Amino acid sequence: MRETGYMVHRVKVYKLNAEGQWEDRGTGHISVEYMEVMHNSLPTTDGTSGRSAEGRIWLSLNAETTIITWHDAEISTDVAISFQEQVGCEHIWQQINQVQGEERLRQQGDFMDNDMELPAPELRNLENIAKVLSHVPPFHRDRIAAQLMKPNYLAGLLDLFKQCEDLENTEGLTHMYAIVRSAIMLNDSSVLEEMLKEEHVMDVLGALEYDPDVKQPQKHREFLQSHVQFKEVVPITNAQILAKIHQTYRIQYLKDVILPRSLDDATYATLSSLALFNNMEVVGALMADSAFLPQLFQRLQSADPADAQWHDLVAFLQEFCSLARHLQQQQRASLFNRLVQLGLFEVVTRIMMHSVDDVKLKATDVLMSSMQHDVLALREFLYKQEEHTLFGLLVRELTDGTDAGLAEQVCEALKLLMDPDTMEAPVEKNEFLDVFYDKYLDKMTEVILSDQSINTTGTRSVPAATLGLILELLCFCVQNHSYRIRYYTLRKHLVEKVLKLLHRRERWLVCGTVRFMRVCVALKDEFFIRYLLRHNCFGPLMVVFFENGERYNLLNSAVLDLIDFIRKENIKPLLDHLVEQYGHRFDEFSYVKTFEQLKLKYDQAPERAGNGAPAWGQHTAFRPPVTTNFSAERF
Repeated sequence: MRETGYMVHRVKVYKLNAEGQWEDRGTGHISVEYMEVMHNSLPTTDGTSGRSAEGRIWLSLNAETTIITWHDAEISTDVAISFQEQVGCEHIWQQINQVQGEERLRQQGDFMDNDMELPAPELRNLENIAKVLSHVPPFHRDRIAAQLMKPNYLAGLLDLFKQCEDLENTEGLTHMYAIVRSAIMLNDSSVLEEMLKEEHVMDVLGALEYDPDVKQPQKHREFLQSHVQFKEVVPITNAQILAKIHQTYRIQYLKDVILPRSLDDATYATLSSLALFNNMEVVGALMADSAFLPQLFQRLQSADPADAQWHDLVAFLQEFCSLARHLQQQQRASLFNRLVQLGLFEVVTRIMMHSVDDVKLKATDVLMSSMQHDVLALREFLYKQEEHTLFGLLVRELTDGTDAGLAEQVCEALKLLMDPDTMEAPVEKNEFLDVFYDKYLDKMTEVILSDQSINTTGTRSVPAATLGLILELLCFCVQNHSYRIRYYTLRKHLVEKVLKLLHRRERWLVCGTVRFMRVCVALKDEFFIRYLLRHNCFGPLMVVFFENGERYNLLNSAVLDLIDFIRKENIKPLLDHLVEQYGHRFDEFSYVKTFEQLKLKYDQAPERAGNGAPAWGQHTAFRPPVTTNFSAERF
């Protein structure tokens, strides 16, 4: 039935050909036609194309170009109509949206009118139950979940699973797999909690063993009951908490081992939330137990690091602190304050002193959990501890450790500790940074000089990963510690030591050295500018760049970026130095305009134009900013 008084609009029709090009199929007129049988709003043309776009279509609108496109299933290609006027495109699009919206409501109403009930949990109904659960629309999930939650319905289904398994009913077991999997995919928290109860969970996991796409059953129950061992480093007397711990493990096993490919994002998130809530309940209960944490620390302080129990104790402490990150702020503060009072950092010191690398890694993770709550407590402990033992152990892992992952974790911890933005009291800032700069920074720079590959008097072969982490930490210090790093650079010739890394064969480490220079230059600080010029720090860098030639690699790009930064920021002393010292070599590199633009900037200087120019430090273009990095570290 055609709508009376309908409007027609002039359009052009295009079809996508096999080469991916749009073919002009002619010009005609378009209108909206309501089809009683199809119950769809479909665009039709009456022009040279001579056909309607009936069938299943996927419509999209490009409002800027007044084009509507869709995929025509009958000819298996895309079709587009281009409107002569914007108003015509808008009118047709509104008509399509209106009728398609009505169609969706009609389909939903028709479906709701059909009384969708789950059959009774009987052996002969398993196939029908599986079919119903496998085709539940999103808007009907709550209704089906409510039926599953009826008294004894889910328990009855699981009893049928036991019968099928006893009778070796393969068809019934296949249906039970589909039923249990579909029930989980309903993503209803009440259904999931019921299925994960102690009295049901093993039967649920058992039904999931009979995946028809897998030739042999996976024997999940046997693994959980016979091979998984639950270790209590400190006895937990609360039976409910023990049940929560077991349930959480099974949830993780379900989503990570049994159904990782089947779960959609929403169901995966729901299961993860259930596990998280269980963990929070466990952590809260252990916090409330006045005897549990003291017993834990008493065992940590008395256990022999050579015993297997020591590893379990440290692993439990790591997991406990990691889960505590998810607590509310007030609870988290209360917990970590109590842990510190019980001797958390003393225990970590003992671990770092006597344990193997994998146990030390767990200890550094405990420190990271603590610092995510409050850096002040650990910072205060480090500079007040006698002989700064823990501080020295952390630095030793960075400079002399053999585990790259552990060294990287220590590097991140040191950056958090030395971040001036988290230092409130001047005493805390001065004392802690004094300890680092006076006692430990020398040890890091000495590692560079001790490397045999870049220093003939070196005493050892230093891994590139270790040098890279030290370089990363030095970049952090330059960016955040203005006063102290300047004094240290002047007194210890820091930049010259770092530039020795240009001779390492690892190109990424050479690029890291260029980045260090970039960090120094980016400060636009008069001290660093004068220092780089006085000590000819660009000399070794340009030698490496010229040796690299025109090879287009990361080193080439890093140096070009540094030079271009100097030009764009108009750091005049460095710009003059580069052109006057290396300008004759820049002519060899014509594949980029960086050096040509650098020379042009140099020639445009007022003194070379005869107009005179203010000296460095008075020129507004490159005067050290008033808010220099002294603001990041007051003194």
